[in-house]
Amino acid sequence: MSLMPRKQAAQLQTLVGIKRQKAEQDMLILQQDVRRIEAEIAQIGENLKALDCTAEEFDGSSLARRHGTVERMIAELGARKAALATRRLELEAARDALKRVMHSEDRTSDL
Repeated sequence: MSLMPRKQAAQLQTLVGIKRQKAEQDMLILQQDVRRIEAEIAQIGENLKALDCTAEEFDGSSLARRHGTVERMIAELGARKAALATRRLELEAARDALKRVMHSEDRTSDL
């Protein structure tokens, strides 16, 4: 392998460093997004459990209102789970990108 001029090697190391910072930031944002969605899913689950309370009065309007609320919550839960699955795939891709950048950074230190 031919050696690069020092200036080009320094520029390459700078560029790879910037790319690593970007990859780390992207991964951090996705991790925070995954945690937020997981918290939302947990909250919806708690809200569903709260609706299952048997101590309340069961009249027709209450049941109809509760039924509509439960259906909306279940639909929201499904949407959040789909979003979580998507974000987890994106997070895995971001991890792979970070690994590649770190490998590139290790390779540029050999220049």
